[in-house]
This record gives sequence, structure tokens and C-alpha cells, in this order.
Amino acid sequence: MAWQNAPMSAFGRLAAIIVALLVVIGIAVVGLNLADSSPTGELDGSASVSPTTQPSSNPDPTPSVAPTAPDLDEALAILEQIEQEVIAIRGLPAADIGAPDLITRAELGEELTQLFEEEYPPEEQERDNIALRALGLLGPDQDVAELQLQLLGDQVLGFYDDVEKRMVVVTDAGLDANAKLTYAHEYTHALQDAAFGLDSLETDAVGEDDRGLARTGLIEGDATVTMLAWAFANLTPEELVEIGTGAVVPDTTGIPSWMVRQLEFPYTDGFNWAAALAGDPTDPDFTELDAAFGEPPDSTEQIIDLDKWAAREEPAAVELPDLAAELGDGWEEVDSTPIGEATIRIILEYHGVSRDEALAAGAGWGGDRCVIASTDDGEFAVAWRLSWDSSADAGEFIDAYRGIVDSLPVSAVVTDIGEGDVLVVHGSSDDILRRTVDAVGG
Repeated sequence: MAWQNAPMSAFGRLAAIIVALLVVIGIAVVGLNLADSSPTGELDGSASVSPTTQPSSNPDPTPSVAPTAPDLDEALAILEQIEQEVIAIRGLPAADIGAPDLITRAELGEELTQLFEEEYPPEEQERDNIALRALGLLGPDQDVAELQLQLLGDQVLGFYDDVEKRMVVVTDAGLDANAKLTYAHEYTHALQDAAFGLDSLETDAVGEDDRGLARTGLIEGDATVTMLAWAFANLTPEELVEIGTGAVVPDTTGIPSWMVRQLEFPYTDGFNWAAALAGDPTDPDFTELDAAFGEPPDSTEQIIDLDKWAAREEPAAVELPDLAAELGDGWEEVDSTPIGEATIRIILEYHGVSRDEALAAGAGWGGDRCVIASTDDGEFAVAWRLSWDSSADAGEFIDAYRGIVDSLPVSAVVTDIGEGDVLVVHGSSDDILRRTVDAVGG
């Protein structure tokens, strides 16, 4: 599991978490693909997937019951068979990780809570809360750690721990079609790790949030392509229908939509990107995906736009002054990172911009850097500089962002600084806003 002790922003942390976890959202993506396919496994044309993220009311889970010894032996034999089938499809050597751990939903909840307590200390949680509130993405009474646990805790079906080299499957529902699908996905992560080293992708690198999310798209997109190919080859028509008709979007009541959208990204855009590279979903060619692990994407723009990927168009390096130093004594930097095209459109849509307008406003992204600083008494400042491919691209973003400024829960201003560059400034007060603009030369 990709948990690290080094501090990272809330965006980066969520990206790191989903490297390890196949949640119900991922199954919903797969279910929608299967629902749009014939029993023979032929997709109906487009690989594009847009699952709804409206809340649903899921029934309370049934009490956890550990499998008996004969059931355990039978389950392990089925999972071992899935491993061999996935190896044959993905074309990578077997991962030497031993037998999987079969745990209950209750045991999984305890494990997730312990991991959060150990790897996400209160001071890092508070820094993330400050950064997200400064961007207008969290309310004063919302806590990012609590929201992430709520989002993930009841949704996880299984995971691969890339530190302990361990496969984990939640057994409460038995080895139904969804559990088998989950295992095919997660065992692909074990193969990826053994062949390429998931650590080498640095999905949780400090100050590289957009790059981390893009590389998470590589990891999850590849695993989803493999999982679908496995499903078409090995599940019965009845099991395919079970998954396709039973895809359930998790209950996201109280979860900010931006958090759900970012969780979806590797399973939607990442899958679309990986599927385009692999070709035939029933018989994918993984040559280009194998190469991508050696030369991985550096931005979500490369995942969203295949032309940008083909050209390996690198993000522009965007610099800003030391905001905390410019604002004076008592100020401390909370975060400094590129936000990137995917999260730009997610933020805009969260703040009320239509989906089509948000997609258009994020297109033409060239690079960005967002710096956030705060004081102990609750003041905060955001300086976010963006570089666009053209003045027209910059103008689309400016129009979209200016359309949300008045509804933001913070003081904000957007400035066209010429030559395709834009400056967005937030402040906890109008005075802080003016001081921040002066500090960064806006």
C-alpha cells in the first residue's frame, strides 16, 4: 500500500491511497462497461465511461463471518487460478507474494483506521484542511481525514499492499463475481510492482500532485484493462450480467463532489487512456503500457489528451516568489504544487461551472503552480499562477474562474498577466488578498 510518512497535500494523499485500493467506484466503472457490452465480451464502440456520482442508499453490511477451513481452502484455490489467468493475460512474471489474506469488512475497517492514525498525523491533517479551505473546497466544519475514511471505509473490496507485498480480499460476501473481479484487478497491481516497482513512479512525491495523479491513472488504467480482459475470458455470461446490472455507486452523502471526482479519475480517464494504448479489450496488447512504466506520464494532461501523450508534451515550469516570506513574520508555507488539468476542471465543476465549460476551461493547460501559506491565527493566502498554450486558452479559464469568484467562500481575484499566463489569488480577508497580490506581483 502506498502510504508514506513524508508530508504531501490532500490531493496527493488521495491519489496515493487509490493506488492501493479498488473501491466500489472502480467496480461501478467496470459494471457500466460490462452493461454496455455483449455476453461475448465485445464492447459497443466507445471506451468512454461516465458513471454517475449521485449518492445512493446502500443497506447496512451483513455481519462479518470468517470462512470455515474447507471454505478457505476452496477460496484460495479459486484465487490461485485467477492469478494464473491474469498472468497469462498481462504477460508479466508471477509475483512472489504468497497466499492472499482473507479478512472481514470489520477487520478491514480496523486496518484502514490504524493506517490513517499511523501515517496521517494530526499536524498533516490540519495542513491539508487549511489548504483545502483556502481553495474553497472544504467548509470550516469539514475534516479531510474523516471524509476520506468515510469515502473509503465502506467501499473497499480488496487491495494490494506494495510495502508488505500482500494481497488482501474482503470475504463477507464470499467469492462472488465482484470479488473475483476485484482479485484480478489487485493481482495486476502485484504483477506491476514485481515487474516495474510501483515505488519508482513516485505517486506520492511531495510537490508533485498532478504528476502523481497522472501516474495513478497509469497504474489503475492498466489494471482495469487487464481486469476487463480477464472478465471477458473467464466469467460466465451470468456473472457478467451480475456485475453489469449490480454496479452500485457508493453512498457519498456528505462527501464533497471534488473528492469523488478525483477518486474516479484513474478509473475513468486512466482507463480510457490505457484502453486506447492497449487496443482490443478482449485481447489487449500491453506493449505500450509496459513502456509507459519506464517513461510514465508527467501530467494529467497527458492522460486526458492522447496527442499530448504521443508528443510527450512536458508541463511548463512555473515559479512563484516565496509567499510566506513575502507576507512577513508569522506566515508559513502550507503547500506548493502543480494542480494540473484534471483537478482544475474538477475544481471548476465543484464550484458550479458546467461539465462542458469546465472541460473547455481546463484544455490548453501548459503548467501551473499553487502556493498556499497560513498563520497560526487562521489567516491564509493562495497564489496560483497558470501558464496556458495560448491567450485564447487563458481567456477560457479566466472567464470560467471569474464566473465563480463571487460564490467562493474566500476573497478571490483572477488576473490576466499576459502571454497566456494567469494569476489566481485567494485570501482569508480582503486585506490579505491585496497583500498577496502585491507579494506575487499581480
